[in-house]
Amino acid sequence: MLKGCATINPEPRHDVEMAEETREVRGRIPKELKIAFEIACARLEFTQTAALEEAIRDWLKKKESAANEK
Repeated sequence: MLKGCATINPEPRHDVEMAEETREVRGRIPKELKIAFEIACARLEFTQTAALEEAIRDWLKKKESAANEK
């Protein structure tokens, strides 16, 4: 497990209402990537929030797996 990080549920939950406590995440990405993300979300009928949550969960899972292999 990554040091200093809590274990997370790796399964994204696209149908969960925003009943749980949430926090805003901010960052800057290249303009072209942002546009491609917005288009993909619209085409796939995904909210950007759900897509970001899935991406972050996948990233954490990947990093946790890599740390466990060491």
